[in-house]
Amino acid sequence: MPIPDYLKEIAYDETRKDDFTSFRLKCKCCCTHFHVYESYLNNSEKELCKPYYDALERSVTGGYFSSSTQDENGMIHHWIYFTHSRNGPKEEVVIPPKPLFACIMVIKVKCSECGNEYVIYDSRLYGNNGVFCSNPAEKEYEPHFKLKKRRDGLPVEICISVEHTESYEEFQKATSYDFITFSNAFTWMVIYSNDSKNKKRKL
Repeated sequence: MPIPDYLKEIAYDETRKDDFTSFRLKCKCCCTHFHVYESYLNNSEKELCKPYYDALERSVTGGYFSSSTQDENGMIHHWIYFTHSRNGPKEEVVIPPKPLFACIMVIKVKCSECGNEYVIYDSRLYGNNGVFCSNPAEKEYEPHFKLKKRRDGLPVEICISVEHTESYEEFQKATSYDFITFSNAFTWMVIYSNDSKNKKRKL
């Protein structure tokens, strides 16, 4: 299985096993140690998300039990029941749309030597959902980043493992997309850090 095309210029020490391809990252300056940054929501964005999460929580914990139904127009309705019977009193919980920015996850690394930055995951662009299901409006959003600190504050090595659950031939037959698209449309990605004491941690 291939290394994602957008990472191939900084990938090395590649290994393959079954559906997984694993590799380490090396900056173009040849440094192998990075600081890791992840996207986050600021306070105003969290406030805009509150109605969605409050309604979601109420749909789960607001009664004795909850259920969802679908009407003839394909609309999903969420119900909470105030007794143990489906024939008893119930209330519909209207869950507002989840803000687009709340669905976005971006992780980037910064070389500890030269400062070059590389995006190693962007949910809007990579993986199956990013390649085929992302909303174009999401790409207009500029994420905020924070340093993912370790206790010692030192940079780390980065190890990545990606999974493709179908061959390129199967993918091309189903989608007609090229090999580059196939490489970026992985099913799963796991990112690890490896510190100076050779301690591996899933990020």
